[in-house]
Amino acid sequence: MMPTATIESAHEEAARYALLRRIAPTLRHHLAGEFQPLGMMAALLERRLQQRADPASLQEHCASLGQLSRQAAEHCMALMSWVSPKPDTNVAVGPAVKDCVQLLATGLRFRGFGLSSRCDELTAPVAGHALRSVLPAAILHLSDEAAGPADLHIEAQVHGAAVTLLISLQALDRAPEPASAADYRRLRWVDVCALAQAESVKVERPPEGLLLRLPTLA
Repeated sequence: MMPTATIESAHEEAARYALLRRIAPTLRHHLAGEFQPLGMMAALLERRLQQRADPASLQEHCASLGQLSRQAAEHCMALMSWVSPKPDTNVAVGPAVKDCVQLLATGLRFRGFGLSSRCDELTAPVAGHALRSVLPAAILHLSDEAAGPADLHIEAQVHGAAVTLLISLQALDRAPEPASAADYRRLRWVDVCALAQAESVKVERPPEGLLLRLPTLA
């Protein structure tokens, strides 16, 4: 008989892989978007060269291209941290939730779901790896299990030594989006639980959605 710890580890790894497969198309979309301004600036610089623009103007455009390149590199590194986050990184809850909303909102919109949050100013520190694992999985699970289009909204509160994140789901009275092929399988409740257990996050299923409890850190 396989040891319980081995089974739990297998469930966790399967859940992490499923989550990565689900957010990969969104990461690819955001990565591609970082290079669009570079292409536009390079095309503009090429036209200015063909027009034999004055050296001062060319120098200005080269400086702008360099700045855009540095910004794109920084943003791409930030996006890749979703694939391989540092386990010992602490994050402020509000900005971290906002990052998650920005990452998932576009893909969810294509499926008929709205995603918003109201906790940007909350600065309580939590484990970044835990939030970036369990919160996206919980959001995707709720959308996967919904009967039709809906709005998902995240609210956060600090209760003693823990932060609670309530993800509420409100069904919308509108026609569902045209069916499209899923990028990967649905995220199930067992996946959310496996990730939550691995990250020391408590999860509950109140009638309005999902509730996450993350320990605050010094």
